[in-house]
Amino acid sequence: MTMRFRLLILSAFLLLPSVSFAQQSVTCASDSAGHRVYCAADTRGGVVLLRPRAPGLRCRQGIEWGFDASGVWVEHGCAAEFQVKPYEGGPWWWDSGRGHHPEPWRGVGACFYRNVGYDGPYFCLSRGERIDQMPLGFDNAISSIQVVRAEHVVIFSKDNFGGYGGAVREDVPNLKHWRIPETNKSWNDRVSSIRVE
Repeated sequence: MTMRFRLLILSAFLLLPSVSFAQQSVTCASDSAGHRVYCAADTRGGVVLLRPRAPGLRCRQGIEWGFDASGVWVEHGCAAEFQVKPYEGGPWWWDSGRGHHPEPWRGVGACFYRNVGYDGPYFCLSRGERIDQMPLGFDNAISSIQVVRAEHVVIFSKDNFGGYGGAVREDVPNLKHWRIPETNKSWNDRVSSIRVE
């Protein structure tokens, strides 16, 4: 066996753990009464439905399944296999589903919600992170902000930290009640870039 061949085999074994982590799968099923069940997973990198466990099972994201700070959730009879993507830094996107308030995030930073009262689809940023352009579905769509042990959060009305700016140090349950300086408009649905400090 040549030295080159031995090195090739050794490098393949060294890479196996990272490959298995990148393709981690979780099987999750709601209980017999259809109640919500959580399956533990680090969901900051995102989750994809691979396949329902039986033909004809309804598993629609945001209705019968989703993911948030507590992991992957399923309800209303959904049982399926999910792929959990690795977290590679930056913001992460969660949705606790209709009628369920988000599970508390235990990090340090801030979370941004599409609905007032910290409800609906949301994403979180750790302290020191920034987002210069909002992803599809979140640009000019933020209605409440939860500050989680960050010093302050700076929001901007334009991409790339432009336009009007405002800073908060505590939770804002309804951005309709926070006015943009020198205008008669509120911050509701007007956030286009963010810094968490």
